[in-house]
Amino acid sequence: MNAPRCRLAIVADDLTGALDGAAPFAVRGASTRVVVSLERLEAALASWRNALPQVIAVNLESRHLEAQEAASRVRRAVELLAEIEPAQWFKKIDSTLRGQVVAECLAMREACALPLLLAPAVPAQARTVKDAQVYVDGLPLASTVYGRDARSVPPTEPLDELFAPHGVALLRHAPCSQAKLPLSDCVVDSTSDADLAQLYDAMADDPGKWLLAGASGLASAMAQRMFGRIRASRRYFDASIERLYVVGSRCPHALEQLDALMSSCDELQIIEALAPPSSVEHAQCVVVIPGGNATHRDADEVAQTLAERVADAVEHWPLGQGLLFVTGGDTALAVLRRLGVASITVEGEWAPGVVLGYLDGDRERAVITKAGGFGEADLLVRLEASLK
Repeated sequence: MNAPRCRLAIVADDLTGALDGAAPFAVRGASTRVVVSLERLEAALASWRNALPQVIAVNLESRHLEAQEAASRVRRAVELLAEIEPAQWFKKIDSTLRGQVVAECLAMREACALPLLLAPAVPAQARTVKDAQVYVDGLPLASTVYGRDARSVPPTEPLDELFAPHGVALLRHAPCSQAKLPLSDCVVDSTSDADLAQLYDAMADDPGKWLLAGASGLASAMAQRMFGRIRASRRYFDASIERLYVVGSRCPHALEQLDALMSSCDELQIIEALAPPSSVEHAQCVVVIPGGNATHRDADEVAQTLAERVADAVEHWPLGQGLLFVTGGDTALAVLRRLGVASITVEGEWAPGVVLGYLDGDRERAVITKAGGFGEADLLVRLEASLK
């Protein structure tokens, strides 16, 4: 009997991006796995050979690399994934264009030998595209806090102008019910979820003719058309579950959520990773934060230190279920590496942009992740309340 075919391969430049791109498929019942690093991909595919997930995503860890190195990792990922012949390809990019968006899209376009369809909008999060330009909350990207990202400053030019110097002419396309989708490279204006749905409908006869590149907005439109309505409901955990919050992101949204949790949860034990280690009593609810003078420390160093403290905390958990919540892609990757995790089986979303899964498929080891910039101020408070 032939093994089931993988219906979609997702290539992302960071871990939270891979999870965000995969979650819309998981909540609709698709078997979904996220490989935490490129170095783990070959072994993961070999282990799944006789029972391929319907959706496979891989994190390349390439967001902060130079363009040439990032492109090389894309080519290697496509080379490995091509062996399982996925029905469709999806290049997950950041909706605010952080990372090596141009270099990675060009590399994957060449490796897949498909025209590029670029649609980074996430209208549900007020991230839209008009005249090939990204807007956040109605403002041009360059005028927002995302336009001043310290580690990965996004471009300010329209997307077609970014690709033109590399010999790729992106046609500007505005989806509507009568508009035919160009068979050549294009960038899609999208100001609503309906725009993205119409876009995917326009390629319904054979979506495999394009390399789709976008963020969670396009992923959600694809998932709805490929797998139908949402099936998975929010999982509720036992009130006695051990829970460990790890907040490594420096984004103002993440810090606001942390402050709200610390103010509302009296039994919360706080561990400052950069402070001298000290003996602490076991607690059911713990938060690990950088502490110290983190703003003057290297981001990778802070992430590794957080990961060490998380590993120490997890080792003291009693047998049974545990829930790990990590915010910030760099922090999440450092933590998972330190714990020896190869992949995450994605179940769905606890809330929009907040992904629930299981470490190496073990349902006793739940993990919830989110990018630092997402979520309302009371997100962690609501999560903690749901566990009591």
